[in-house]
Formats: sequence, C-alpha cells, structure tokens
Amino acid sequence: MLMGLRSQFKYFISISVFLTPGLLSAEVLPTSSTKLTNNGCQLNFFHLEKGADGKYKEGLRVSLVTDNIYQHRYVAMKADINRPLGFENINYNRAGKPTEVFSVNWRKQKEQFTYGRLMLLAGTSDRQAFDDLKKLITQDKGHFELEASKQRYRFNANATHLDDFLACEQKRTK
Repeated sequence: MLMGLRSQFKYFISISVFLTPGLLSAEVLPTSSTKLTNNGCQLNFFHLEKGADGKYKEGLRVSLVTDNIYQHRYVAMKADINRPLGFENINYNRAGKPTEVFSVNWRKQKEQFTYGRLMLLAGTSDRQAFDDLKKLITQDKGHFELEASKQRYRFNANATHLDDFLACEQKRTK
C-alpha cells in the first residue's frame, strides 16, 4: 500500500511539473518612478499592498532625493496614516539576512500620511544613509527588500528608471 501511494505521488508531481511550466517563468513587475529635473533627481520605489477592496495601493514608498539648489541628498519614506509614530529600525536584507540597518523617525503629515527620513542606525547624517542605500540598491540592480516591524517590503526598479536616476545624480555631482 505504501509503495502504491509513493508511486502515485511521484506520478502526480511529474504531471504537475509537466503541466505548469509557464508558472515558473513569472515576471516581476517594476514598482518605481522617477522625477528628473535641472533642480534635482528623485527615484521612487513603491511597495504595493492589496486593500480590502481587492485593489492595490501604495503601502510604503522609499524615495532617493537629491536637491541641486540646496545641495541636499536624502532618503524620504512615506507610509499610510496608520503607521506607528516614533523611531523604527529598518533592515536592508539580502537572502533574508540584514546587510545594513537604518532608522527612521515616523511623523504624521496631518491626516494624510506618515513620513520620515532614513538615517543609518546610530547615525546623524541623512547624506550617509542616502549614499549607503544608493550603493546597495545599485549593487542589487534595483531589486531589494526592507524589513521593519516584522513586515517585509519588496521593491523592483525599472532598469531604465535606475539608470536614468544614476545618470541624473552623476551630473549633479560634477
């Protein structure tokens, strides 16, 4: 009897693999946008979440921002209004393990959204956090994962968006 179940199970697995090869080649959709002007460069990453109505909405936004007028560079983060206020550690993960740890101090923007700027853990420079995050994202070709409060957020940049942002930012530093 056990032998019969084992052979039926192997048969089922082989049929399943044979019938569903198209499912193995799923495409990862990009969730990024850019805003490139003479005054600055911005690369936005969106983590999309399915709402109660079945439609996708922006759950978390991470924006790399450079401002040519004031010579600023920083990472802005935006979340929905229900995000808890105060400091939160955010891990940049590779293969499920933290590569870098950042921190953000969440604040409310009236009753519209919650926002903050990313810093290195125990750091004081938002420029350093920008440089480190940009380096990591560039190394990972725009596909990265953040983890905060036991939630994982996956981001996938359009390759053109990432290249355009890096070119814009390179012009700014010359």
